Amino acid sequence: MDAPSGPLLTDSAPAMEPVSPAERMQVIDILRGYALFGVLLINMRNFDLPGQEWTGTVDQVALWLTIALGDSKFWTLFSFLFGLGFALQMGRAEARGVRFLPVYLRRLFVLLLFGILHHLLLYGGDILFEYALVGFLLLLFRARSLRTILLVASVCFVIPMVQFAREVRSREIQQAHLRVAQPTPQKAAQRQAEERVRREEDEEELRISTRGSYKEVVAYHARGFARQYSKLAAYLWRPGGPGGMLGGAFPLFLLGLYAGRRRFFENLPAHLPFIRKLLWWGLAVGLVCTLASVAGQRPEVTEPYRRPLRHYTGILWFVGTPALSFAYASAIVLLVQKEKWMKRLIPLAAVGRMALTNYLLMSLIFTTMFYGYGLGLYGGIGPALNVAVTLLIYTFQVALSVWWLGRFRFGPVEWLWRTLTYGELQPIRG
Repeated sequence: MDAPSGPLLTDSAPAMEPVSPAERMQVIDILRGYALFGVLLINMRNFDLPGQEWTGTVDQVALWLTIALGDSKFWTLFSFLFGLGFALQMGRAEARGVRFLPVYLRRLFVLLLFGILHHLLLYGGDILFEYALVGFLLLLFRARSLRTILLVASVCFVIPMVQFAREVRSREIQQAHLRVAQPTPQKAAQRQAEERVRREEDEEELRISTRGSYKEVVAYHARGFARQYSKLAAYLWRPGGPGGMLGGAFPLFLLGLYAGRRRFFENLPAHLPFIRKLLWWGLAVGLVCTLASVAGQRPEVTEPYRRPLRHYTGILWFVGTPALSFAYASAIVLLVQKEKWMKRLIPLAAVGRMALTNYLLMSLIFTTMFYGYGLGLYGGIGPALNVAVTLLIYTFQVALSVWWLGRFRFGPVEWLWRTLTYGELQPIRG
């Protein structure tokens, strides 16, 4: 998953009690709703396209643009918003003189449970579990200086790049060695066995996805969950992709915490000049670095950031991704400063306020569409049509969110989250 998706401990969540509409900053909800569209687009690709080859020009262009301009850009924004929500909740709790930590911890434990259930019952690319774990880690920085927060975030961004460069160098050394030395029969047999295992794993995944029963899918997800989170690398840094918890979501959480502590969104007019610079610099740096990192590569469906692994330009992916993500966010923030654009974009705030509900609904829709126990469309739609279907699903989610919040205070899953957190039924009607 593009990861996937969804910083669901948000500013809209109460520190100790529900937040009134007057307290909400709609631009943050709009950003969250916008980011959910990107997560939807990338997850559509993840469900439909693994292992598929699409040679038509329209499909090739659609896939290449989706990867270059969309992949990893939206979970980046979601992660930033998670850290921002943490800071806003903490600030409100302090202003009201109430205890922040007990409720926050309970919320994270419930989110952890949601993540496990989501991974097992719906989608093996869940991000909620990791978000909850990193949320606990964020507590260590709630009283740290702003300089310390930025320093740690910077280090966590750089480490995956260093690891990536080391992996490229290791690959170069191995290839050079193979050119001058014949592999021993034992090593050749070992490589063949490893390749056979990978092929069998791919075939098993394809069989489960296209023909497996719901029981088989759940069992497959359970095995994947145990395999993934039994490895230390899942909790630290790894090259490529999100970079592990400490190299992916965590530094973005810290940047969100930094923005919240600086009261960035509570005093937007004073920061508009910076946001304009961030827009143009982010676009320039993001486009140059991202396009350079994937230039000359055939679109790779599952892990685009690993396609240029044989060349050091792949490091630029790690720079271009957050640069473009924050450029997109800056554009949204600047647009909503204009009344006509605020009216056009305000429905996205409803999606953002129901981010957890919409994220899980997205997985339910996709599993029903693509898996064998549903409609069985796995691998049968294609990159270009995926974009159209994404727009259709998102339009439905916008309409549903607006309709629901016109009648209720919270989304259904958000209400359940609050109820489990407080241990008593929460009022849901406005």
